[in-house]
Amino acid sequence: MKNYFLKAVILTAVLLCTNNLNAQKVFKIGDEFDSDIKVTKSYQKFKKTASKNSEKELVYKKEFYSKNSSYIKIHFKDFDLAPGDYVEIIGDKTKESIIYGGQGKIVDNNMTMISDFWSKVLLDDKVVVKLYSSGKANSHNGFEINKVAYGYSEEKIAKELARQERTTCSNNDKERIACYQGTEMYEKAKAVCKLIIGGSSLCTGWLLGEEGHLMTNNHCIGSVSDAQNTDFIFNYQSAGCSGYTDAQSNVVASSSTFIKTNSTLDYTLVKLPVNPTNTYGFLSLSSVVPSKGDRIYIPQHPGGRKKEISVKSDMDPTPGGFSRVYESTSGPFKQVKYYADTEGGSSGSPVLDYNSNLVIAIHNTGICPNGSHGRSDSLIASIGSDMPAKGVDNNGDGDNPPGGSCSNTVSSFPYTQSFENTIGNWVQSTSDDFNWTTRSGATQSENTGPAYADNGSYYLYMESSSPNYSNKSAIITSPCFDLNQVNNASLTFKYHMYGNSSMGNLKVEVSIDKGTNWTNVWQKSGNQGNSWQTANINLDSYVGKDVQIRFNGVTGTTWQGDMAIDKVSVSADSNGGGSSSVSLEIVFDNFSYETSWEIRDGSNTIVASGDNYVNQAKDSKITVNKTLPNGCYDLVFKDSFGDGMCCSYGSGSYTLRNSSGTILASGGQFGSTETKSFCIGTNYPESAVEVFTPTSVVINDLMLHPNPSSSVLNIVIPERELSGSYKIVNLTGAVIKKGSLSKSISVEGIKAGFYVLEVQTTKHTYSKKFIKIDKK
Repeated sequence: MKNYFLKAVILTAVLLCTNNLNAQKVFKIGDEFDSDIKVTKSYQKFKKTASKNSEKELVYKKEFYSKNSSYIKIHFKDFDLAPGDYVEIIGDKTKESIIYGGQGKIVDNNMTMISDFWSKVLLDDKVVVKLYSSGKANSHNGFEINKVAYGYSEEKIAKELARQERTTCSNNDKERIACYQGTEMYEKAKAVCKLIIGGSSLCTGWLLGEEGHLMTNNHCIGSVSDAQNTDFIFNYQSAGCSGYTDAQSNVVASSSTFIKTNSTLDYTLVKLPVNPTNTYGFLSLSSVVPSKGDRIYIPQHPGGRKKEISVKSDMDPTPGGFSRVYESTSGPFKQVKYYADTEGGSSGSPVLDYNSNLVIAIHNTGICPNGSHGRSDSLIASIGSDMPAKGVDNNGDGDNPPGGSCSNTVSSFPYTQSFENTIGNWVQSTSDDFNWTTRSGATQSENTGPAYADNGSYYLYMESSSPNYSNKSAIITSPCFDLNQVNNASLTFKYHMYGNSSMGNLKVEVSIDKGTNWTNVWQKSGNQGNSWQTANINLDSYVGKDVQIRFNGVTGTTWQGDMAIDKVSVSADSNGGGSSSVSLEIVFDNFSYETSWEIRDGSNTIVASGDNYVNQAKDSKITVNKTLPNGCYDLVFKDSFGDGMCCSYGSGSYTLRNSSGTILASGGQFGSTETKSFCIGTNYPESAVEVFTPTSVVINDLMLHPNPSSSVLNIVIPERELSGSYKIVNLTGAVIKKGSLSKSISVEGIKAGFYVLEVQTTKHTYSKKFIKIDKK
């Protein structure tokens, strides 16, 4: 018995050692250099000059630079500033600004501060650290800078990877995530982010559940300190499948709350101080144990590069060569191994089942076949009561909305639905936040939503009043449309989006696999005016298939965001041929050269346009006549300064009419751009729209909107040019943020409360109080 027990212990030790030897280690993407900068005595001895008694003065300034470095991070020690004093770190190229005050870095929603910390990452090769003080340090000690980290260039990272043990299986079959746009794999991969831990370590992480939790490996984030000093970078990916254009990355957080860890399963669960799931979605763990041969995919940040995905593998002998599970073991050491390419930096990536889009494991092991010690069933058992909401899919069948079967199929066209106090054969989703609702007459909230239906007595709408605003979604799915016996197909519907400029967005998505994957085919965002608009979408590319259509609406940040749809029609006819004439009348404001316009067809191709109106005088008028093929279009007007054509600097406007004089679109009072939809031809509904009536605006002071604000302040001043500087000051006089003046200023990251915005131009000084509120 003793010998048996001893053998079991030895076997366990061997297995654990094997696990640790094969596990991928944290990948290094930068160098950390010791520093010996102490800003203590100079800070404590500083006294303000009498002439600058009302301002903070610059006490200390230090530049950090490493040519071609991909990022810079500063490590502070014993950070301790008097109330109102602050340190600002500014990127030389990006101009991004980070501010720290008090006892240092805030690391959670409880405003907990730590005095020894790594700064938020700045994606720049040069930064300047500045200390501003009121000269009343008293017993506060200042700070030390004891480390500086410089990120490697892409070339150096490639060399580091080349020196490591190979973790790709034969050829490297990973692809840019952009190559899979329009698929569910692309949508799920949005929840995956790049992690920079401390000053120089790299891993991959992903959002688990809908509450803002994030998973990665224990060997990536293994302690509370690691969690408090990690940058979480989302949307770091190439915009296209080829070429060099990058999408803008988003550092969502530079700290997190440590929730749970397990070194054997090699996972750590943290919670971000903000919940980004409304923007990037989330993933759920599968309750179904994976089996050999199951097809998988792995979105990841190998080597810290822009997001890639492992979908294919030349190790798979089946046609196409897909990434698949090689082995799923039983017993006390549950593992899953797979032929799917990874590299250093891929540690912590989710391994997803191709059919359910659920996470079957958290990746941590290199040396092909790659694998994981953290299989989903083991993770579920270990996380237990700490599991976030929707962190597990108990059915093992994914979180796709209902309506995914074609038991209800339409094969006779044209099909119409006007939602006359019923949703008919459409289906409400159960994976969204609230439902679409039928309504007759005006919506409940003033200055938002339609006053009446476009067709019949009822329409379908999203009520955005509390608790539905702040990026809440409502999804409704059509029956299946059998397009196998038709030659042409199109979708036409009416939509109404009237309210606040940040009212949210409405998307039309199409599925050809019974709701498993959805492709976005149309989208509108923001206020589209107080009138019903027409959308026409060409579905010819779906001819020969069974398709489903869904309306996916997401509310904005205020209650003024009621969206509505009506008169939905799916037609199997062609566009009817023929053409019609339209006339566009433009009245210019004081700055005609800022105005341009486009007419775009259903495929978003520009079919008519105009710009370069340099010689047009104030209030001058021109008429442009065009002949267009019958169909539906978008008229897009733009203003390069961002204040529209009316009404601060003149009374410009535009009016589009058909050949009989009916107004198809009109406007003029907007920001940078305004889009109005219209249709022409006997086969398309032509209807008069609400005629644009200018609303006079007299500017004699600093104007801010929205106020209160949760994200951005839009600025208008009497002067034509927005040039100068601004600063945001709290009620204690501390400067929270400052920078060059622009038409909009972000207030995200600022604590909720009362503040003063001070604007300084070459001609005048303006100030106005505003309220910062948290997003709901």
